[in-house]
Formats: sequence, structure tokens, C-alpha cells
Amino acid sequence: KHSDILLITGSINRQNEDVVKTLYGQMGNPKVVIAIGTCAASGGIFAECYNILGGVNTTIPVDLYVPGCAARPEAIIDGVIQALDILEEKQKQRKKGKVTK
Repeated sequence: KHSDILLITGSINRQNEDVVKTLYGQMGNPKVVIAIGTCAASGGIFAECYNILGGVNTTIPVDLYVPGCAARPEAIIDGVIQALDILEEKQKQRKKGKVTK
């Protein structure tokens, strides 16, 4: 509830879809979502499984993708740094009266 950045590292399945939506909804605005790895981006090797809905973007808006299977630690750190820049820009827009999510 008190985070500005949400990091998701796996695909979205039917059991966790509502949990992810709830977590996203409880975050204050502005917020940034990072999808880390191939599974979070597209569902990865599990994309065709019966219970997988796909990547994170099938459930909530994603601001930043960190590639890899698995994503390298350096790439994750770079992604968080970029997310901080995105968050700062959203905060500036919010102060100007442009509402962003």
C-alpha cells in the first residue's frame, strides 16, 4: 500500500490475477510497474499453459520491461533506476494537473 514501484517477476495466472489487481489498486498515485523477465513480459515458456493469462500487461498497465530469462541483476538495477525517473516525471505531471496512473 505504501510503495511507489511494483516489481513483478512472473507470468499472471488465473489464481493470482485478482491479487495483482488488488495490490495495484491499493498503491497510491503516481505508481510505476516493472515487469522483470520474459515470463512477466509475455508469459514466457508457460504462455500456452491452460492457467496462464500471459504477461503482466494482460492484467495491469506496465511502465517498464526488464528483459531476460532470468533477468541479470544489473538489468534489474538499471530498470529500477529508470523506474525512478518515470516516477519523478509522473509526479511532475501530477503537480501540473495532468493525472497519471
